[in-house]
Amino acid sequence: MDCSRRHILQGIMLGGAGLGAICFSQSRTVLQTTGAETSPPASPLQAPQRQSLALARFAPALVDPDAAQGPLIVNAVAEKVAHDGYVRQGEPGDAVFHDPARGRPILPWAPLFPRNPDILQLPARINRQIGCDRLLVMNESSARQPFYGNKARKYEFLLPNLHWSGVRRVATVGAVSSNHALHFALANRLADLTGTGQPLNSDLDLLLFEAPGMPNDDQRLGLLRLLSQRVVLASNTFGLAGEAACEMAKQKLTPQAEALVPPGGSNALSVLGHMNAIADFALLLEASKAWDAPPDMIFVAMGSGSTVLGLLLGVYLLGWPTQIVGVADQDRSYLSRLVANQQPSIPFVEGNVTRLAGRAVAWLNALGFPGVPASAERLLRREAFLPDSQHWSPGYGLISAEDAAWRDELAGEGLKLDPVFTLKAWRSLAAFGKSGALRDKRVVFWNTYHSYDYAAHARSLLSASAASHAL
Repeated sequence: MDCSRRHILQGIMLGGAGLGAICFSQSRTVLQTTGAETSPPASPLQAPQRQSLALARFAPALVDPDAAQGPLIVNAVAEKVAHDGYVRQGEPGDAVFHDPARGRPILPWAPLFPRNPDILQLPARINRQIGCDRLLVMNESSARQPFYGNKARKYEFLLPNLHWSGVRRVATVGAVSSNHALHFALANRLADLTGTGQPLNSDLDLLLFEAPGMPNDDQRLGLLRLLSQRVVLASNTFGLAGEAACEMAKQKLTPQAEALVPPGGSNALSVLGHMNAIADFALLLEASKAWDAPPDMIFVAMGSGSTVLGLLLGVYLLGWPTQIVGVADQDRSYLSRLVANQQPSIPFVEGNVTRLAGRAVAWLNALGFPGVPASAERLLRREAFLPDSQHWSPGYGLISAEDAAWRDELAGEGLKLDPVFTLKAWRSLAAFGKSGALRDKRVVFWNTYHSYDYAAHARSLLSASAASHAL
């Protein structure tokens, strides 16, 4: 079994990201506004073609075709690069491309959403409640854009990589309730990868399971069935692993180009999404003039791993003395830790992040990517990364009465959080604050919950998907 397939089986134990179906009216106290959220949803096929890569502000060689070393990241939507003669190295979705005439590895990037995130400042009463006077919220959420923020940032690198690889069939895994399963299924059908409205539009197999503790969501499952060729619903994660093994064997025999996308869309390539996000945040922070120094701490939800690793790599590249607090969404049994991570003594999500960090740092260094530490151990040192595997209780997707009260109060201030990930991260932030650990600190809460109401717009999205699938 090749390396990428082994990683899929290991990652299946993680399952994918959960999504709560909680919607609230929105008001905002923002440093940078994004326009009215009451207008109709943006067209899913509308791509911001001339988007610039924020990372290039801090590492200009990444977009300089005349640079001598390191990878070249090209905007595949704006530049419409003819890549047919390129040589692919690596598996689809985690590959690099070589142009014999240039001699540098090339990575395609397709901007999927306009860069207009909010930096929220919450009212002083909330800051007092959690014991943190200097708190900002990086809000990766939009009620208008179906592709936005956390997952979209991964797909901006992942989807064009699959497209350049000639992929025509994709399988991916996760919970029925996962952000990744729904967002990837829609992006596969609708996301513009070429500037001409051409999505990947591959045949899609979804290998899913019902997450323990989460209610059955028949509406979401029905939407997923309409967006894919095949849905396998396993009774547990071990059954899911068996289904995935069968899928791998079957796909190995097919003549079409195929790819297996890990849970959450997290691999070495997709960490670039949140390296770019930190660069976006740095530019927003500079423009807002909220602080005259980088944050001391960033609190972020931690699941399949590439978001927290992208933030870690991003602050390392920028030279910020910022500690990333990654808050786990769950833990698993000793056996699950052993099968998925080969590290049964380490909490499940921490072990997953550690494993992914080793692959990502090695991959980036092999490319000559600028500003990357020499080893994963250096990236994960305690002063830079603080994993919190305590505040996921009482369980995956389950919240306490105190969490629900916070959810409702924060929603009134324009910050929508979900029960699986972001409410757990907020609980961690509040616990640190009450202990006095955030006093005199500049703190960022990184909201990864995308609040777009897919159920409300399912008909228009499915119509667009049907039109795309007919092409």
